[in-house]
Amino acid sequence: MSPQKFDTADDEGPSPALTPHQEGLIVGSPAPEAVARQTTMTRRSWYTKTAAAEAFQEAVDNIHHATRTPKHEVVAALLEAAVAQSDRVKNNLSHTSHE
Repeated sequence: MSPQKFDTADDEGPSPALTPHQEGLIVGSPAPEAVARQTTMTRRSWYTKTAAAEAFQEAVDNIHHATRTPKHEVVAALLEAAVAQSDRVKNNLSHTSHE
């Protein structure tokens, strides 16, 4: 199986270990239509409080071990859940910052 393509918005650029092979040049590489159906992946970098990062990592690990769902899928699901709560978080932060 060919490596997945990782698009990155970081200034670090893609890791050489994650750089995809050119399609069609490697025996066994997926057909172009299969490549088009693949979910694109990305890597981001943010700074946050250590406690928040550790709690996030613990949640990812707990869900992964309980469901055996790949960690990248668990991370995506948790991020999507966070986005769904973004208005509530914004309201909470607005109230907190004015106190």
